[in-house]
Amino acid sequence: MRLWDTYIDVVRNDSRTTEQRYRDYLEQVWHVSLDSFEWDIRNWDTTSGAGYWMTAHNHGHSQLTSIHYTDVQGMGGDLIIQDPRANANRGWPQELAQQFQPLVVQPEPGMTVTFPSYCYHLASPFYGTVRAAHVSELQLWSTTEGLALQGATAV
Repeated sequence: MRLWDTYIDVVRNDSRTTEQRYRDYLEQVWHVSLDSFEWDIRNWDTTSGAGYWMTAHNHGHSQLTSIHYTDVQGMGGDLIIQDPRANANRGWPQELAQQFQPLVVQPEPGMTVTFPSYCYHLASPFYGTVRAAHVSELQLWSTTEGLALQGATAV
């Protein structure tokens, strides 16, 4: 099973609120309620034109990232999400190589992509007039007494 089949959620024609997207994701993927945590959502809008691209990065200070595309007029600008398991393909037969390939999402208006913030992702060069998106991050904190300041996990 590909990592993407479990942890990446792509929804077309998505009209949910940002908060509802995260609620649905947590319940469907992790089987937990957002109300089990203290939480905060950071939001920002991004609009780019011809030639825009973004280098690989992650959002290490949050648990989930969601990108809702509001307008796409042009080609390219694909969202490419990389498998975070470094060297995971080592030793696997070539016939299974596709299981470890990055997930490539061609953005379209109304589409939302939600994924764990630890996944490195990038945007390929965009060739068009506008590529607009609403981006958000969900930050979660434990509500267990004495552990809230430690974040999600203490390893």
